Amino acid sequence: MTARPALKVYGHIWPAQAELESELDCALATAIQDDISNDIPLLCRDGDMLRISFEGAWFPEGEVLDALKRNLTPEHQGKLDVLDMDAWRMTRHIFKDGAIRSSRAPLNNVLDYSGF
Repeated sequence: MTARPALKVYGHIWPAQAELESELDCALATAIQDDISNDIPLLCRDGDMLRISFEGAWFPEGEVLDALKRNLTPEHQGKLDVLDMDAWRMTRHIFKDGAIRSSRAPLNNVLDYSGF
């Protein structure tokens, strides 16, 4: 039986500059993914967008946000959702107008709002 991941993290940001991609790649180097997720890249480029996809035991949220803060411009848009399955909470970081706005909510509230 496979244990469920403690954390699930999904996000995207655009436009995707090479320097931002490089810094995010470095920030993600210490993430501890589930064995099943090892074939899926943590960071991938999709045209002019960078996507983060993670399921596992530990995600370097602070380092990723620091990398974003150093590179964020008013043109950037996107979000990063961090789902803590043990605490049953979601933290959403929204990137807009050169700033990061963060909020938290219980996963029950998120699931009710989304119609699940």
